[in-house]
Amino acid sequence: MSLSLYILGSLAEDNSHPYKIKKKLLDVLPIEKISEGKFYYNFEALQKKGLIEPAGTVQKENRPNKTLYKITQSGRQYLEQEIYSSFKHVSRMEDLYISIYLLKYIDPFKAAIFLEDAISEEKKRWAHYREVKNTEEVKKIYESLDEKQLKAAEFISEHAFSQSEQNIVWMERLLNFLREMGD
Repeated sequence: MSLSLYILGSLAEDNSHPYKIKKKLLDVLPIEKISEGKFYYNFEALQKKGLIEPAGTVQKENRPNKTLYKITQSGRQYLEQEIYSSFKHVSRMEDLYISIYLLKYIDPFKAAIFLEDAISEEKKRWAHYREVKNTEEVKKIYESLDEKQLKAAEFISEHAFSQSEQNIVWMERLLNFLREMGD
């Protein structure tokens, strides 16, 4: 998950302060808890890159001041570019959650084209693994394993291949979703 991407998408919607953005993230999306340090580090990093900037402060009685942030023009360009990039370079399905949530900032048809290529590459990669698994060289390696190692290797392979199939099915559903969003 790209925390920076979520922060930029939130600020593209409206100026806000870090606490409010973090609360919304944890309330809306099924993700793990995020440490304060990691969250505020992302704000600082985005500010250093010139992608966000302070937009004022919120003052409440008996409470510390909260700095409001806004996205810059270069931040908006970066947001769009990074959303497309996530569809282009899928590594983990969870990494797409934020990009899917922020689809309103991009052209879904363009994202679909990138995702089609990513699906094709993923299918090729796993087809290659299946081919390699059946080569004489790999069969010899399996023969050299003791019974426990062999069972462990088979168990791991079974999970990896079933997970890859599930991921491909999910990406194909996502592709259809993107096409529908573009209508």
